[in-house]
Amino acid sequence: MKNEILIKNGVWKSTGENLFWINVVQNKVFWLGMNNRTTENELGENWCHVGNGTIIDNRIILDWSDISVGKGNLNGRIVIEIISNIKMKVIEDSGNFGMSIWNWEKDRLNFSQIS
Repeated sequence: MKNEILIKNGVWKSTGENLFWINVVQNKVFWLGMNNRTTENELGENWCHVGNGTIIDNRIILDWSDISVGKGNLNGRIVIEIISNIKMKVIEDSGNFGMSIWNWEKDRLNFSQIS
């Protein structure tokens, strides 16, 4: 087994500017993800999902499901390669994530702080 890299807790942003609030407890990963604000949709209005998974050998394997905050009604599994404690890359997904890069943004971000 490789040495696991533990990612930073907090807010992450994908290549598509979507936000993910991620918390790691030991090797367990919990998250809330939602679409970014656009001219067509408010934050989380198009899709909003929760997920939980496990870090194994510098990869996060996570099951997720849309919740009824957004319009989406999907669920699936995603595998993310941990590049460093502040950078990750999607390598497999059953949703619409694409092979995006995710970067850590900050420790905390309240909804009221999002422009």
